[in-house]
Amino acid sequence: MPLTFAEAYAIVCPDGGETPPHSKEFSDILELMRQSGHVDFQDRLVKENVPKVPTNVLEAQPYIERGVVPTAPLKMSKREWLSVEANRELFLKHLNKK
Repeated sequence: MPLTFAEAYAIVCPDGGETPPHSKEFSDILELMRQSGHVDFQDRLVKENVPKVPTNVLEAQPYIERGVVPTAPLKMSKREWLSVEANRELFLKHLNKK
């Protein structure tokens, strides 16, 4: 389940400090959201409005639900995951606990 901005903010800034745009904390929040599977609405917008040409009778009929191609799951390396400061701190805290 993708993280919302508030959930990622609670992980990166547990003290509730201010995070101005283009700061390290703000970019960490956006990176956490991206790593959890969040897709920005601008990436979901239609780039070109080209109608699909029907290839058979079923596709030519109106109000037929079209098949949706599922997106591939997000694969990330350990280095990418540890690039977020909050993840690195939690990882080191877990290692030092033992």
